[in-house]
Amino acid sequence: MPLLLFLAGLFLYIYIEISLLVSVGSAIGVLPLILLMITISAVGLWLVKLRGIMTIVQIRQEIAQGKIPAQAVMSSIFFAIAGVLLIIPGFLSDIVALLLLLPIARQVLQAMFMKLFASRVKFMSFGSMNRTSSQNNTTFEAEFEHKQDEDKWLK
Repeated sequence: MPLLLFLAGLFLYIYIEISLLVSVGSAIGVLPLILLMITISAVGLWLVKLRGIMTIVQIRQEIAQGKIPAQAVMSSIFFAIAGVLLIIPGFLSDIVALLLLLPIARQVLQAMFMKLFASRVKFMSFGSMNRTSSQNNTTFEAEFEHKQDEDKWLK
């Protein structure tokens, strides 16, 4: 059933993308449509590159301050997804990418994902570990002697 829903969603996405491309292409012409798609893809590539550099700097700053850079990582993931969606030709993917670039939409999605991941991750400190042992605390004393076979030595 999930595979069927995925395939139906993929078909619907492709249908909407093609319909939008045909309608915009008939309104503005084929050459302006191609130039628009190339421009949007170039902006997407530039955005992914710029955000990658900014993310590295931001993560280093937060680590230097002793913070966990979860917010910076999550924000950069959404920027990277938006950049990839801008690279994909089509107007529906561009609309979704522009929504991901809006700070309000990004904050709402970050809150949703953080809540989802926080409910699935169990945080444990070093003191909270179970220190019981399954052994019966019996100590065995033994001696050993390391022997080498002289027959196996190189002569």
